[in-house]
Amino acid sequence: MIRLPLFRRRRRRLLLIIALVGLAATAAATARAGEAGSGRLMERLLQKMDTDGDGALSAAEGEAAAEKMFERRDSNGDGVLTKAEFMAEKGGRQLSAERQQKLDESRARRFAAMDKDGDGQVSAAEYFAAAQQRFAAADTNGDGHLTKEELRSLRGAL
Repeated sequence: MIRLPLFRRRRRRLLLIIALVGLAATAAATARAGEAGSGRLMERLLQKMDTDGDGALSAAEGEAAAEKMFERRDSNGDGVLTKAEFMAEKGGRQLSAERQQKLDESRARRFAAMDKDGDGQVSAAEYFAAAQQRFAAADTNGDGHLTKEELRSLRGAL
């Protein structure tokens, strides 16, 4: 068995965690639109990201999804997220004014919580730390894979 260098293993883990943060943000947005309560959202997200069809999100699947999600949010490609990038609506859903306000408030709180140094940007390291916390909370059996049930628990970790 060939072991990846420590740097590549850490990068792979970082990308997985970033994917999970994006997944949690999507879940929160849709939950406010009324869909996630039934679990349909998590089933659809898992189906989309679970490329091998084993019913769980593996590190490799998370890495692939992470690159797409982070690039999607980081609109100028500088490797950090500004508040504007983080707050930008990417889903194309039409929400009521009240739900949109709640979503915006939730995103603003999440951004502020991740921006540990208060510089108005979320670095990859800050993003990683927040995501690692969510992943640890969701991976209840500690196997390094997230099932549909464990992904549902991400809503509570936001």
